[in-house]
Amino acid sequence: MPDGAKFTLSAFADEISPALDQQVETLKRLSVPGLDLRSVNGVNVLDLSVDDLYGVHEACKEAGVYVQSIGSPVNKVPYDLVAQGNELGKLEKAIRAAERLLVQRIRIFTPEAPENAGADFEDKVLAWMLEQKRKAVDEGVVLIVENDARYWSAYPENAKRLFGELGGPNFRAAFDFANTVLLGFRPMNDWFPWLLPHLDTLHIKDATQSPAAILPAGEGEGQIEETLEWLIRQKWAGPLTLEPHLQAAGKFGGFSGPDLMETAVEALRRILRKLGVTE
Repeated sequence: MPDGAKFTLSAFADEISPALDQQVETLKRLSVPGLDLRSVNGVNVLDLSVDDLYGVHEACKEAGVYVQSIGSPVNKVPYDLVAQGNELGKLEKAIRAAERLLVQRIRIFTPEAPENAGADFEDKVLAWMLEQKRKAVDEGVVLIVENDARYWSAYPENAKRLFGELGGPNFRAAFDFANTVLLGFRPMNDWFPWLLPHLDTLHIKDATQSPAAILPAGEGEGQIEETLEWLIRQKWAGPLTLEPHLQAAGKFGGFSGPDLMETAVEALRRILRKLGVTE
């Protein structure tokens, strides 16, 4: 194990509470320095006003917390040509929010494939994502693409082509352990080592495939300890972002509450201590 291995913890703070003050107070209490901004008071990050974003900035500054990424829902839609233009507009909103909060990372997805998608569908998705990558390059932000649910790049073979063709400093991966388990895949069997050059962030939640259940880190089939141990040997040290979904999980987010967020944080820290990792 390399000496001095270190990770930074972050969390989707709306899993704690809709209220911003409870979000930042809980992160401060748990010594989690990063906040992934998905919603405040039930309002999605893309719909927050300039004043709202200023309020987030000030609350985080006062609590000694920083915004780690914009947790946008960009591309979490079925594929069609009208949606492509709409999602580019949403990305523009996410970029403006990132600017106001002095953030580079913007979490996005790939669109959902229609039933019986033809062989040309992959090329259409890649063209869609290339347009967004070019926007990111022009604006100086980093798009991190999550392998969520049944969206196109949640499948390893699709993600491998996506990052093989578009991967770069402004277009990287946010890998979620539970999401891949629920689709029947495993990190060390199906994603690594090929994903390593593209990996920016790990989303931390665990799961079992059958029965389908979301669990704290280390309690499921997500190979979290094994994967982290391997990544440490590769000298990777990106953000570990808690997205526990321990009380509820939905299409556009999840909820845990402050107590279950603490459970999730401690479960991850148990693994990190076992691996000799500091924060």
